[in-house]
Amino acid sequence: MPDLEINCAECGNSFPFTEREQDYYRERGLSHPKRCKPCRDARRANFGSAKQGGGGGGDRERFEIVCDQCGKTDSVPFKPQPGRPVLCGNCFSASRAQNRGA
Repeated sequence: MPDLEINCAECGNSFPFTEREQDYYRERGLSHPKRCKPCRDARRANFGSAKQGGGGGGDRERFEIVCDQCGKTDSVPFKPQPGRPVLCGNCFSASRAQNRGA
């Protein structure tokens, strides 16, 4: 099976799809790539940005809280739920360390 030249759907440049890559994709039941490696990498880096709301390297929204344990203000990467205690980073870390040691 010879190498294939594929045109990138993102930038339009052609890129090689080697015989070895074809075997890899076939073994895993994957379809041929539509984008060249630089465009795939750029897409992965942008995946989950704040606009999309996913978790993939973008800045997450943070929420100001008052720690239920020590009373200090801090921010957390999730929206606190009413009636549920919220800890600052230091108290949360200390609590996890204590739970692991028990």
